[in-house]
Amino acid sequence: MQLCLSIEIQEGLNYDETLALTRAAEDLNFAASLLAEHYYPTGVTDRYEGGLGSRMAADAWIYLAALARDTRQIRLGTLVSPVTFRHPAVLAKMAATLDHVSTGRAELGIGAGWFATEHAAYGFAFPEPKDRVDLVEEQLQVITGLFSQDPFSHRGRSFTLEEAHFTPKPVQRPRLTIILGGSATAQRLPRLAARYADEYVITLPSADQARTIRARLDDACQKVGRDPATLRLAVFTPICVGTTEQEALERFEHLRETNPQYLRMMNAETAWIKGTPEQARAQLARLEEAGVSRALLSVNCDLHREMLPLLT
Repeated sequence: MQLCLSIEIQEGLNYDETLALTRAAEDLNFAASLLAEHYYPTGVTDRYEGGLGSRMAADAWIYLAALARDTRQIRLGTLVSPVTFRHPAVLAKMAATLDHVSTGRAELGIGAGWFATEHAAYGFAFPEPKDRVDLVEEQLQVITGLFSQDPFSHRGRSFTLEEAHFTPKPVQRPRLTIILGGSATAQRLPRLAARYADEYVITLPSADQARTIRARLDDACQKVGRDPATLRLAVFTPICVGTTEQEALERFEHLRETNPQYLRMMNAETAWIKGTPEQARAQLARLEEAGVSRALLSVNCDLHREMLPLLT
């Protein structure tokens, strides 16, 4: 199984902190460093001093461009870019340009968006879930079309393109990696992943849930004539690892008290990668046996950076 970072930069991380996490992962041969894209912190804030605006939420794509300059081999991208934020042609242009700046290391994560607060605050439309999935499908159609056809035209419910000559084409062939954010219970999103994506990512699954969604992806691939082995399954999961069980427990309590992002995930703590290095590796092995190819480890602080060597 490949290990990757999912860096929650919206939780107040400046660029130096983001670079330190990414370089630590690169030194440990992690496969990718993917940045969350949000306009507000996503953590629960009512228990903590200050409001939503008290923690910086920087632009993920600007950080990625800088990371491309300041790293050597680790892959870089978003996890995920909500389709509600921008036109798909703009997103495709940004991702393809990052692929050039990084000499072929870009990954584009796409999702339907979920954080209503930031949409209302910044004036982004936030349709009903079904309509957002419709938007995901059309954005995937446009982005993959721009990457593969010249010229490309599209007439859809939300977007119209006429004879678009898209440049630069991605360095990676046949295209840069596309990740689709979904869930263990979604029915339609796995079908879209089979048609358009290279990876499908779900949050905090058990091994049994991962096995079920892997079977769903396999079935969806077969129905569109695709080799299921070409579509990866990934998991997004928090981590809390210590050299001993006591240290891991103390670190978990420290996150509970000081790190508001993870409060909403505490009830699912059994699906965390958690415990001693041996326990964490055993949890990862169970997910790998269930068909998971990559673990996208949610990190947002220096304490997480200290944990990374314990996983390798």
